[in-house]
Amino acid sequence: MSTVLVTGGTGGLGSQVVTRLLQGHHRVRIMSSRPASPQSQGLRVYGDMASRIGLHEAVAGVDAIIHCATSLKDTQGVDVEGTRALVTSAKESGSPHLIYISIVGVEASDFFYYQKKYEAEQIVLQSGLPWSILRATQYHSFAQSIIESLLARSETEVRVPAGVHMQSINSGEVADRLVAIAELGPLYRVVEFGGPQVLTIEEMTQAYLQSRGRTAVVRAEPFSDPLFSALSSNSILTPNHATGLMTWKEF
Repeated sequence: MSTVLVTGGTGGLGSQVVTRLLQGHHRVRIMSSRPASPQSQGLRVYGDMASRIGLHEAVAGVDAIIHCATSLKDTQGVDVEGTRALVTSAKESGSPHLIYISIVGVEASDFFYYQKKYEAEQIVLQSGLPWSILRATQYHSFAQSIIESLLARSETEVRVPAGVHMQSINSGEVADRLVAIAELGPLYRVVEFGGPQVLTIEEMTQAYLQSRGRTAVVRAEPFSDPLFSALSSNSILTPNHATGLMTWKEF
Protein backbone atom coordinates (compact mmCIF):
# COMPACT_ATOMS: atom_id res chain seq x y z
CA MET A 1 0.00 0.00 0.00
CA SER A 2 1.36 3.41 -0.99
CA THR A 3 0.39 7.03 -0.49
CA VAL A 4 -0.70 8.72 -3.72
CA LEU A 5 -1.52 12.38 -4.27
CA VAL A 6 -4.02 13.09 -7.05
CA THR A 7 -4.14 16.60 -8.47
CA GLY A 8 -7.46 17.43 -10.07
CA GLY A 9 -8.89 14.63 -7.96
CA THR A 10 -12.41 16.05 -7.96
CA GLY A 11 -12.59 16.27 -11.77
CA GLY A 12 -14.00 13.80 -14.26
CA LEU A 13 -10.83 11.73 -14.68
CA GLY A 14 -9.28 12.46 -11.29
CA SER A 15 -12.32 11.29 -9.34
CA GLN A 16 -12.19 7.96 -11.17
CA VAL A 17 -8.50 7.65 -10.35
CA VAL A 18 -9.27 8.29 -6.68
CA THR A 19 -11.98 5.61 -6.64
CA ARG A 20 -9.64 3.03 -8.13
CA LEU A 21 -6.82 3.89 -5.75
CA LEU A 22 -9.14 3.48 -2.77
CA GLN A 23 -10.37 0.16 -4.16
CA GLY A 24 -6.71 -0.91 -4.32
CA HIS A 25 -6.30 0.03 -0.63
CA HIS A 26 -3.87 2.86 -1.30
CA ARG A 27 -3.71 5.90 0.94
CA VAL A 28 -5.06 8.79 -1.11
CA ARG A 29 -4.71 12.55 -0.94
CA ILE A 30 -6.86 14.72 -3.18
CA MET A 31 -5.21 18.07 -3.77
CA SER A 32 -7.72 20.89 -4.05
CA SER A 33 -7.47 24.67 -4.07
CA ARG A 34 -10.69 24.73 -2.03
CA PRO A 35 -10.72 24.11 1.74
CA ALA A 36 -11.64 20.55 2.70
CA SER A 37 -15.23 19.90 3.76
CA PRO A 38 -15.92 17.89 6.93
CA GLN A 39 -16.94 14.95 4.70
CA SER A 40 -13.62 14.95 2.85
CA GLN A 41 -11.32 15.44 5.83
CA GLY A 42 -8.55 12.88 5.65
CA LEU A 43 -8.66 12.72 1.85
CA ARG A 44 -8.64 16.29 0.58
CA VAL A 45 -5.64 18.48 1.26
CA TYR A 46 -5.22 22.12 0.36
CA GLY A 47 -2.78 22.98 -2.39
CA ASP A 48 -2.97 25.78 -4.93
CA MET A 49 -0.72 25.35 -7.95
CA ALA A 50 -1.34 28.92 -9.09
CA SER A 51 -0.14 30.54 -5.85
CA ARG A 52 1.98 27.55 -4.72
CA ILE A 53 0.43 27.86 -1.26
CA GLY A 54 0.12 24.47 0.42
CA LEU A 55 1.99 22.54 -2.27
CA HIS A 56 4.88 21.49 -0.06
CA GLU A 57 2.53 20.14 2.59
CA ALA A 58 0.38 18.37 -0.01
CA VAL A 59 3.28 16.43 -1.54
CA ALA A 60 5.16 15.70 1.68
CA GLY A 61 5.63 11.98 2.27
CA VAL A 62 3.78 10.71 -0.82
CA ASP A 63 5.12 7.84 -2.91
CA ALA A 64 3.51 8.95 -6.17
CA ILE A 65 1.66 11.89 -7.70
CA ILE A 66 -0.94 11.32 -10.42
CA HIS A 67 -1.18 14.75 -12.01
CA CYS A 68 -4.67 15.14 -13.53
CA ALA A 69 -5.20 18.86 -12.88
CA THR A 70 -5.69 20.79 -16.10
CA SER A 71 -7.54 23.77 -17.53
CA LEU A 72 -8.70 24.11 -21.13
CA LYS A 73 -8.38 27.90 -20.99
CA ASP A 74 -5.44 27.75 -18.55
CA THR A 75 -6.05 31.34 -17.46
CA GLN A 76 -4.19 30.70 -14.18
CA GLY A 77 -1.29 28.75 -15.67
CA VAL A 78 -2.35 25.39 -14.21
CA ASP A 79 -0.82 23.22 -16.91
CA VAL A 80 2.58 24.87 -17.25
CA GLU A 81 3.35 27.05 -14.24
CA GLY A 82 1.33 24.77 -11.99
CA THR A 83 3.25 21.72 -13.16
CA ARG A 84 6.53 23.55 -12.66
CA ALA A 85 5.52 24.49 -9.10
CA LEU A 86 4.40 20.93 -8.39
CA VAL A 87 7.76 19.56 -9.59
CA THR A 88 9.68 22.01 -7.43
CA SER A 89 7.72 21.04 -4.32
CA ALA A 90 8.01 17.32 -5.11
CA LYS A 91 11.80 17.53 -5.48
CA GLU A 92 11.99 19.16 -2.05
CA SER A 93 9.82 16.44 -0.51
CA GLY A 94 11.43 13.10 -1.30
CA SER A 95 11.20 12.80 -5.11
CA PRO A 96 7.97 10.80 -5.58
CA HIS A 97 7.03 9.12 -8.85
CA LEU A 98 5.29 11.77 -10.99
CA ILE A 99 2.69 10.44 -13.44
CA TYR A 100 1.31 12.93 -15.96
CA ILE A 101 -1.76 12.45 -18.14
CA SER A 102 -1.43 14.09 -21.53
CA ILE A 103 -3.02 13.79 -24.98
CA VAL A 104 -1.98 11.93 -28.12
CA GLY A 105 -0.65 14.38 -30.71
CA VAL A 106 0.30 17.30 -28.48
CA GLU A 107 3.82 17.37 -29.87
CA ALA A 108 2.56 18.03 -33.41
CA SER A 109 -0.28 20.50 -32.83
CA ASP A 110 -0.48 24.28 -32.86
CA PHE A 111 -3.70 24.25 -30.82
CA PHE A 112 -3.12 26.39 -27.71
CA TYR A 113 -4.24 23.81 -25.16
CA TYR A 114 -2.21 21.02 -26.77
CA GLN A 115 0.88 23.22 -26.81
CA LYS A 116 0.47 23.84 -23.08
CA LYS A 117 0.13 20.11 -22.42
CA TYR A 118 3.29 19.43 -24.42
CA GLU A 119 5.16 22.14 -22.51
CA ALA A 120 4.03 20.53 -19.25
CA GLU A 121 5.33 17.18 -20.54
CA GLN A 122 8.77 18.71 -21.02
CA ILE A 123 8.76 19.98 -17.45
CA VAL A 124 7.94 16.48 -16.20
CA LEU A 125 10.56 14.62 -18.23
CA GLN A 126 13.26 17.17 -17.39
CA SER A 127 12.26 17.32 -13.72
CA GLY A 128 14.84 14.91 -12.33
CA LEU A 129 11.98 13.04 -10.64
CA PRO A 130 11.01 9.43 -11.35
CA TRP A 131 8.42 9.98 -14.08
CA SER A 132 5.88 8.48 -16.46
CA ILE A 133 3.75 10.21 -19.10
CA LEU A 134 0.57 8.64 -20.45
CA ARG A 135 -0.90 10.16 -23.60
CA ALA A 136 -4.51 9.17 -24.21
CA THR A 137 -6.82 9.92 -27.11
CA GLN A 138 -9.97 12.00 -26.57
CA TYR A 139 -12.45 10.64 -24.04
CA HIS A 140 -15.88 9.39 -25.09
CA SER A 141 -17.39 11.97 -22.73
CA PHE A 142 -15.50 14.76 -24.52
CA ALA A 143 -16.82 13.59 -27.89
CA GLN A 144 -20.31 13.44 -26.41
CA SER A 145 -20.11 17.02 -25.17
CA ILE A 146 -19.06 18.21 -28.64
CA ILE A 147 -21.87 16.33 -30.37
CA GLU A 148 -24.49 17.52 -27.90
CA SER A 149 -23.43 21.13 -28.46
CA LEU A 150 -23.82 20.63 -32.22
CA LEU A 151 -27.23 18.96 -31.80
CA ALA A 152 -28.50 21.86 -29.73
CA ARG A 153 -28.53 24.07 -32.81
CA SER A 154 -31.28 22.25 -34.73
CA GLU A 155 -33.72 19.37 -34.30
CA THR A 156 -33.79 18.24 -37.92
CA GLU A 157 -30.35 18.97 -39.36
CA VAL A 158 -27.00 18.63 -37.65
CA ARG A 159 -24.03 20.49 -39.07
CA VAL A 160 -20.76 18.86 -38.06
CA PRO A 161 -17.18 19.94 -38.83
CA ALA A 162 -15.84 18.27 -41.97
CA GLY A 163 -12.66 16.23 -41.66
CA VAL A 164 -12.90 15.55 -37.93
CA HIS A 165 -12.20 12.01 -36.78
CA MET A 166 -11.55 10.67 -33.32
CA GLN A 167 -10.25 7.52 -31.65
CA SER A 168 -12.22 8.09 -28.48
CA ILE A 169 -11.62 6.08 -25.32
CA ASN A 170 -13.43 5.38 -22.06
CA SER A 171 -11.97 7.64 -19.35
CA GLY A 172 -12.43 4.87 -16.79
CA GLU A 173 -9.93 2.77 -18.73
CA VAL A 174 -7.49 5.69 -18.67
CA ALA A 175 -7.94 5.89 -14.88
CA ASP A 176 -7.19 2.16 -14.66
CA ARG A 177 -4.01 2.63 -16.68
CA LEU A 178 -2.81 5.55 -14.54
CA VAL A 179 -3.26 3.54 -11.35
CA ALA A 180 -1.49 0.56 -12.93
CA ILE A 181 1.49 2.80 -13.77
CA ALA A 182 1.56 4.11 -10.20
CA GLU A 183 1.66 0.53 -8.92
CA LEU A 184 4.23 -0.59 -11.49
CA GLY A 185 6.70 2.22 -10.92
CA PRO A 186 8.32 4.87 -13.13
CA LEU A 187 8.47 4.11 -16.86
CA TYR A 188 10.80 6.98 -17.80
CA ARG A 189 9.07 7.21 -21.16
CA VAL A 190 5.95 8.49 -22.91
CA VAL A 191 3.36 5.82 -23.66
CA GLU A 192 0.22 6.14 -25.77
CA PHE A 193 -3.22 4.68 -25.12
CA GLY A 194 -5.92 4.86 -27.79
CA GLY A 195 -9.53 3.89 -28.17
CA PRO A 196 -10.48 0.75 -30.13
CA GLN A 197 -11.65 2.44 -33.33
CA VAL A 198 -11.29 5.56 -35.46
CA LEU A 199 -14.58 7.18 -36.45
CA THR A 200 -15.55 10.34 -38.30
CA ILE A 201 -17.64 12.81 -36.37
CA GLU A 202 -20.47 12.06 -38.82
CA GLU A 203 -20.39 8.38 -37.81
CA MET A 204 -20.23 9.27 -34.14
CA THR A 205 -23.15 11.67 -34.45
CA GLN A 206 -25.29 9.11 -36.27
CA ALA A 207 -24.56 6.52 -33.58
CA TYR A 208 -25.44 9.05 -30.88
CA LEU A 209 -28.75 9.88 -32.59
CA GLN A 210 -29.61 6.19 -32.94
CA SER A 211 -28.89 5.58 -29.26
CA ARG A 212 -31.41 8.32 -28.39
CA GLY A 213 -34.02 7.15 -30.90
CA ARG A 214 -33.67 10.35 -32.87
CA THR A 215 -33.43 11.06 -36.58
CA ALA A 216 -31.78 14.04 -38.21
CA VAL A 217 -29.80 14.83 -41.33
CA VAL A 218 -26.08 14.93 -40.52
CA ARG A 219 -24.21 17.29 -42.81
CA ALA A 220 -20.44 17.83 -42.77
CA GLU A 221 -19.35 21.40 -43.49
CA PRO A 222 -16.16 23.43 -43.02
CA PHE A 223 -15.89 24.96 -39.55
CA SER A 224 -13.50 27.76 -38.65
CA ASP A 225 -12.50 26.64 -35.17
CA PRO A 226 -9.02 25.93 -33.71
CA LEU A 227 -10.24 22.87 -31.79
CA PHE A 228 -11.84 21.27 -34.82
CA SER A 229 -8.72 22.02 -36.86
CA ALA A 230 -6.69 20.11 -34.24
CA LEU A 231 -9.17 17.23 -34.35
CA SER A 232 -8.78 17.03 -38.13
CA SER A 233 -5.13 16.00 -37.86
CA ASN A 234 -3.93 12.40 -38.04
CA SER A 235 -1.50 13.24 -35.25
CA ILE A 236 -4.31 12.86 -32.69
CA LEU A 237 -4.68 9.18 -33.63
CA THR A 238 -2.59 6.25 -32.45
CA PRO A 239 -3.73 3.18 -34.41
CA ASN A 240 -0.74 1.15 -33.24
CA HIS A 241 -1.89 1.60 -29.62
CA ALA A 242 -5.62 0.98 -30.05
CA THR A 243 -5.85 -1.07 -26.86
CA GLY A 244 -8.92 0.55 -25.32
CA LEU A 245 -11.88 -1.79 -25.01
CA MET A 246 -15.13 0.18 -24.85
CA THR A 247 -16.35 1.34 -28.27
CA TRP A 248 -18.20 4.58 -28.93
CA LYS A 249 -21.42 2.70 -29.57
CA GLU A 250 -21.06 0.79 -26.29
CA PHE A 251 -20.45 4.05 -24.46
